[in-house]
Amino acid sequence: MSRAALAEAVNVNPQTIGALERGNHYPSLDLALRICEVFGLPVEAVFSRTEFTPLSAEVYPREKGKLP
Repeated sequence: MSRAALAEAVNVNPQTIGALERGNHYPSLDLALRICEVFGLPVEAVFSRTEFTPLSAEVYPREKGKLP
């Protein structure tokens, strides 16, 4: 989904979505709930007290001693 499409779906401008992606802005609870509705996710998927690991690290975990 593009930034523009998500922005339209949650009624914000695309720059806001970009700021969220970069970590320059944190969503309000209302915006977080709207984002969760779009993706069918629980609010914990948007709000967390611990930093999320990159999805690539979860999908492609590195084994010790082996190159990617």
